[in-house]
Amino acid sequence: PSRDLWLLGKHYELSVSPEGQGWLQGYPPEVLSDFSHLIWCTYRSQYPPIAPSAFTSDAGWGCMLRAGQTLLAQALQLHHFGRDWGFDWSSEKDEDQFLDDFASTSLFSIHRMASLGKQREGKDIGEWFGPYGTAIVIRELAQQAGHELSVYTTTDGVVYLADICKGDFKPTLILAASMLGIDCVNPVYYPFIQASLTLPQSAGIAGGKPSSALYFAGFHGDELLYLDPHYTRPAVAHRQDDRYDRADMASYSCSTPRKIALNRLDPCMVFGYYCASLESLVDLRSRIE
Repeated sequence: PSRDLWLLGKHYELSVSPEGQGWLQGYPPEVLSDFSHLIWCTYRSQYPPIAPSAFTSDAGWGCMLRAGQTLLAQALQLHHFGRDWGFDWSSEKDEDQFLDDFASTSLFSIHRMASLGKQREGKDIGEWFGPYGTAIVIRELAQQAGHELSVYTTTDGVVYLADICKGDFKPTLILAASMLGIDCVNPVYYPFIQASLTLPQSAGIAGGKPSSALYFAGFHGDELLYLDPHYTRPAVAHRQDDRYDRADMASYSCSTPRKIALNRLDPCMVFGYYCASLESLVDLRSRIE
């Protein structure tokens, strides 16, 4: 088995037992700490209805939107803190962007994502989104808000640098939607999926297994480490003083990595890459080539 574990561009070398009989049980503390600082967006309930529907929960239909939120949240962490992040929900200025309502600060709420999907894609609220539809919604919401983070989407795997570099360069999240097989991922793409998660620009992958969206943050051997949005928690309400307690913070964090084999993945997924500068974009291009 491989000693190497990668988590969003960061490498860890795992240890074997002193007798050489196998791997130490579980992951070392530094891996678990790093994983727990990923922002985990899951199903929520008890939020204001997503007008004009009566939905007060996205359980059963919002998993890909939540996986997209999770990818975007990691990109925002990279944007504000760099890769050696130490996320504190009670002081992070982006905290309001993912809360579940139509508030002006909730730029990427499930409400805005589902509503824009209805406007742009003709999807009824409560209808499941695919990876590319989710990427389009994230891009459109960022554009509407005049967000400091630019979002670029592509479906053919080709990133046109001229399109990203028009005018002054803005920090950019590239969302590259890809179909890597027919019913399952073609094994020829396994090394590419793994390599993408070793890049310093990686913001993760929104994909999943058939009919079940997941967010992939790293890998160990032929298994990907993921965050699963299929847990329903009460929505976190806006605080008047914009201060959130430890329970609120804990509901956006997961301390237990879960794994899935590459051969179980759905072939449709969105790769996320965050480029803070033009130099980072050029570096990404050279690494992929």
